[in-house]
Amino acid sequence: MKQRGVAAVTALLIVAVAASTAMFMLSQQSALLNQATLVASRAQADLYARAGLDWARGVIAEDGRTASAVDSLGEPWAQPISALPVERALVSGVLFDEQGKYNLNNLVGLDKKASLNDEKIARRLFASLGVNEDLVPAVIDWIDADSDLVGTAGAEDPYYLSLARPYRPSNQPMVQVEELYRIRGFDSATVAKLKPYVTALPARTPVNVNTAAAEVILAIAPEVPAEQVAAFVKSRNALPIKSPQQIFERWAKVPAGALGNDLDVKSGYFIARVQVAQDDVQLASEALIERKANAAGSTAIIWRRPLY
Repeated sequence: MKQRGVAAVTALLIVAVAASTAMFMLSQQSALLNQATLVASRAQADLYARAGLDWARGVIAEDGRTASAVDSLGEPWAQPISALPVERALVSGVLFDEQGKYNLNNLVGLDKKASLNDEKIARRLFASLGVNEDLVPAVIDWIDADSDLVGTAGAEDPYYLSLARPYRPSNQPMVQVEELYRIRGFDSATVAKLKPYVTALPARTPVNVNTAAAEVILAIAPEVPAEQVAAFVKSRNALPIKSPQQIFERWAKVPAGALGNDLDVKSGYFIARVQVAQDDVQLASEALIERKANAAGSTAIIWRRPLY
């Protein structure tokens, strides 16, 4: 009897271990299947995001081919697409005009020297946003190719190499505006104040008055009364300025040298932001798109990065 009892207990233990092992294997298999499904959904979502960027390029190119030589917020390219169903996914996208912002790379001219006019513009913009204008020389030193300080507020190799985690200044045009985080004097609060108004583009660019914030326009043309700029910003979606000459006709105090050089009515650089919801995957990416100044309106992606 005692032996039969031991045998029964042993059998029960064997069954319990076998059942536990089977459950573990099934749970592992289920986890692997879920992981494989998630990876597949992520890959599919990424393809949809790339397709969304291609859509954005097409919209920009079509605008370049069919629209007049004016870019404004009342045009089709500026209207967002939200929750477009694509098989098991929802895709949304929006385009932003990057030439509605001040290009920090303008601070250094084609001759590799600091642009005094642009330094004044940047100082006025920084001050209007509550940012210390003495940070501008540090930006110039980050971009210019030499090792000479731009005033006492600049920063070159000696400063950056003396940090706890040393590095060298870029000494070339900024690729993305987030490089500001690496420049002397800039913290997250300062960068957050500036990001809606500044950008980093690979060529010298004027600001498009039809898409720029009033603060940016006034930094370039401080002679223009602020109330006139504010009134224009409110009405420009329906009544954009259609030529550089019309800028001067509207605001006679704008220096003639600023037309087409500092202020314009068309744009060549746009940010495309695409969001995809695919099953349990949420994905977003953005890209800087350049539209070539030709009749075909051809485009190129300068850079692309994931947001989440």
